[in-house]
Amino acid sequence: MPTAVAAVACLLSTSALTRLFDGTMWWFGPVLIATIVAVATAAVGRQLRLPLGLGLLLSLVGFIGCVTVLCARATAVLGVLPTPETVRTLRALIADGGSDISRLATPVPHRPGLVILTVTGVYLTVVAVDLIVVTLQRPTLGGLPLLALYAVSAAILPGGVGLVPFVLGAVGFVALMVLDGRIAFGRWGRSVPAMPWQLENGPLGGRITVSALAVALAALLVAVTVPAGLPSLDGTGLVSRKGGYGAGDGPSSASVVQPIVSVSQQLHADTEVPLLSVRTNTPRYLRLTALENFDGQLFTLRALNATRDNRVSRGLPKPGIVGSTVETTAAITVTDRFNELYLPVPGTPTKIKGLVGDWRLAAPTGTIFSTRTSTAGANYEVDAVAPNPTQAELQASSGQVPADLAIDTALPSNLDPRLRQLLDTLTRNARTPYERVYAIQEYLRGPRFTYDLDGAPTTREGALAEFLFDKHVGYCEQFASAMTVLVRMLGIPARVAIGFVPGERQADGSYLVTNRQAHAWPEVYFPSAGWVSFEPTRRSDGETSAPAYAPAGAGDPDGTLPAPGTDSEPTPTLAPGSGPLPVPTTGPAPGSTDSPAPDADGTGTDAAAGIPSWAVGLIVAAVLGLMLLAAPAALRRRRRRGRLRPGPAPPGGQRDPGQVHLAWAELLDVAADLGVTIRPSDSPRAGVARLAAYLDAEPAGGLSDAAPADASPTTFPEARAALGRLAAAEERARYAPPELAEVPQPAEVTRDVSVVAGVLWSVAPRGRRIIGRIMPPSVFRRGEGDPGGAGTAADRLRSAVASRRRGGDEPAGDADPSDRGARDQAAVEPRDRQPVGTGSRPTDH
Repeated sequence: MPTAVAAVACLLSTSALTRLFDGTMWWFGPVLIATIVAVATAAVGRQLRLPLGLGLLLSLVGFIGCVTVLCARATAVLGVLPTPETVRTLRALIADGGSDISRLATPVPHRPGLVILTVTGVYLTVVAVDLIVVTLQRPTLGGLPLLALYAVSAAILPGGVGLVPFVLGAVGFVALMVLDGRIAFGRWGRSVPAMPWQLENGPLGGRITVSALAVALAALLVAVTVPAGLPSLDGTGLVSRKGGYGAGDGPSSASVVQPIVSVSQQLHADTEVPLLSVRTNTPRYLRLTALENFDGQLFTLRALNATRDNRVSRGLPKPGIVGSTVETTAAITVTDRFNELYLPVPGTPTKIKGLVGDWRLAAPTGTIFSTRTSTAGANYEVDAVAPNPTQAELQASSGQVPADLAIDTALPSNLDPRLRQLLDTLTRNARTPYERVYAIQEYLRGPRFTYDLDGAPTTREGALAEFLFDKHVGYCEQFASAMTVLVRMLGIPARVAIGFVPGERQADGSYLVTNRQAHAWPEVYFPSAGWVSFEPTRRSDGETSAPAYAPAGAGDPDGTLPAPGTDSEPTPTLAPGSGPLPVPTTGPAPGSTDSPAPDADGTGTDAAAGIPSWAVGLIVAAVLGLMLLAAPAALRRRRRRGRLRPGPAPPGGQRDPGQVHLAWAELLDVAADLGVTIRPSDSPRAGVARLAAYLDAEPAGGLSDAAPADASPTTFPEARAALGRLAAAEERARYAPPELAEVPQPAEVTRDVSVVAGVLWSVAPRGRRIIGRIMPPSVFRRGEGDPGGAGTAADRLRSAVASRRRGGDEPAGDADPSDRGARDQAAVEPRDRQPVGTGSRPTDH
């Protein structure tokens, strides 16, 4: 069945996405539901014989309903019908997903924005594959949209999609090619039954089938094994046995462009994972790198460049730190779960021992990185220094900002104008650059803001203003980014550092650092001290205390010291003649009893306590599954009513042979539903002989309750007579010239079909009758459409494509598909071409 093959191929190809995500069911469940909805809507459109445009519109409606239920049901009517609030929620989720793509490293954790993007991509892929495979009947071309799923993974994952997804995808492509072969074979006509010598090889079929399977398996084996032996850039083959990105001396220079760095990924992970073990007497923040580029929405890393002279193995330069410093030594052991390109160090390293691989220092950001080695399994000892200025030193700091730090003061021109007014209000009482920076830190550490991993705004457009003026809820990324932007607005260089807090002390004296200790903090440049760290975040676990040179002030819940250089706490006051403080209170303040805003996924607080998303998705999938199970029986009833309904009278008083073809097709479907084997190559007489033999094998008797409602009680002789009349009518309609056919009246043909069907249903075993009613096999027979129809737009499009492929030798479409079936059957039945005379009865032969 082409629809089922296309759906299975799509699901198998989604395995290419498994290595992109951390976990399975949070993304595969919605993808499975989306695939079912896409296939179901396309199948319904075909069964209703909708034009191609309306069929695609129906698929679009299914997509809207699917994403509404999966991602924003709390904003929809009855959880399904979208509202304007649903549109806003989905747009916000799409923006969040785009932001997550740019920030998160693989495997990415559960993020609602990524769910809607994944569902959208897979849904559109399924619609495209179904259109090509089923409507246009070009299964091999249907593999092209599936390549998009593999292209995404191959472009992002350094190790490729993996062996299992590759094999599963290959199975799907082979299934499409087998289907294409069957369709191409079917265009030549109906198949003649296999001869005895073709069945000698058992259940796998004849020799040709076995040979084809052997070729396919051999090709698949070669495609899997050969790449392992081909040379690659690191000389280990395309399937490298080395971890990470390899190791070695490397070229003369190395560069990393825009790596994906995200504290959010670590903090939002479902489980706590040990990453580092640190032994030190002076625990400090472990720094990975610093983000300097700001585009108005998020901070990213500038391109890191280092030559072979900057290799750590050749020694590290002397730190250019002016003023007071603190020295630290740490022995760091990295687990295999921490696979990064950036080396965690406690400050500015001066010496590193035991480090293996091509690690280089990017001096502008103080980042030690590698493009060929990862941190997984590293074990090294590092000596480092970090600035430790006093408040007096920072108060007295002055001098020119180096020209190469222009990137650390750059800001986009489209910042929210309220930021400037807020900054002026916060720093109006500050006299020095240090006091201005400190005032910003204390404002963010004040009681107005709340540390929360779940309620934080994302990095979509306007997220910074949303954090500062509306929600006041976030985690370290929001706090660090907000302070860095405000400090840059003062003309002071600032950047966002990424790393870890010191971790938890263990019984053996070491410090365990997990993904829960991932952190971001601002670094501010002072000419007399260098890059100095500040801490605007008050984590709920208390691991982010303010530094000694910028202690918690009176406005900080963690401290009561007054702000340096002031006589009062740094609470903002109104400037003379200014308007109100630009901090609107549209959102609930911390501790307020007001209802919170809906969550990013559109479920809201109330929805979180109700039916979970997975349960709703499961219910929807179950309903769709029941609809799919009921579809064959409904289609069979619709087909039967359409065939037995008398058509319009043809012009000129001639009788329409099409009604006879419809009646004969209905008789064949009844036989198929009851398990009576009538080969496609059988002539009408041979088919009648098989049905008569079936009746003779059953005890004579009247109709049972299994007979159709429109069938009147009859005897077996009457059924045999009706069979004879149907066979004669079909032979005349099929083989005789139109002027000599003399087909019977439509009412007579309809009555004969009802009589024969009633008797056949009455003698069939109960189990066969149940299967024939609930899941009629005739619906799944290949190439058996509803004869007599004019065809939909999809039929005409498919016929046009087929005609072009044949070179235009045949017309673009058949007005009557049953005529095409008759021609096909006639092509394999030369011995039955002799027309039956008018009024003649078929004889047994």
